[in-house]
Amino acid sequence: MKVYLVKLDWSTEDSNDVELTVYGTYEKAYNKFKELIEAEKNPENLWVGELVWKNGVLEDDKIELDFLDRLNDTDETECYWLINDTWDFGVHTFISIEIKEVL
Repeated sequence: MKVYLVKLDWSTEDSNDVELTVYGTYEKAYNKFKELIEAEKNPENLWVGELVWKNGVLEDDKIELDFLDRLNDTDETECYWLINDTWDFGVHTFISIEIKEVL
């Protein structure tokens, strides 16, 4: 049996945490993955919301964004969205889907 782990790992200059949520279907996990990304971009949220975005593209050369999304609607891919401050490596947000086989 497969389970789908959605992980939110974040750190700011003064705090950090990891949140894990387990889903029984990929679709539910993927929806949560996308929801977390959009929540991070919200201007009222943490440090990511304060960044300048234009048409979904980050406009700040000191911030690094690495993103791997699923390939198509039927593909169960381990996805991730990583954004970090290259001037302060302790500041980051990492959201991922990990697929685990359980007995």
